[in-house]
Amino acid sequence: MRFLTATAFLALCAWSAGAADDPKEAAKKLEGTYEVVEVTIGGKPDPKKDEVKSVEIKDGQIIIKTKKDDPAKFTLDPSKKPGTDKGTELTIAFSMADKAERPKDFKGAGKEDVVLKLFRKKAK
Repeated sequence: MRFLTATAFLALCAWSAGAADDPKEAAKKLEGTYEVVEVTIGGKPDPKKDEVKSVEIKDGQIIIKTKKDDPAKFTLDPSKKPGTDKGTELTIAFSMADKAERPKDFKGAGKEDVVLKLFRKKAK
């Protein structure tokens, strides 16, 4: 299952460190391994959600772990809203369309909009 293109734009996070944060520092706070709680594409639940083993955020990349890892670079703008600190939960919205605009919410209603709801795994 291919979720991301070679360079993705991490559009929205329901976990933001605050508008004053440097984007690189804000992205560093997101680093870790997450389990997938829910995936929607085009506003509908993705029946292939269980194919995703985990999602890893590390060194400015988000890696969707399936049978074949699917890495993509992302940019983060901590000044954009919505954004709140939820601790271990992370919601990401992005579009798979080429040159797509940044999603404005977590509804993911556009045909190629994807919303991932993730839960951070505890470090071993």
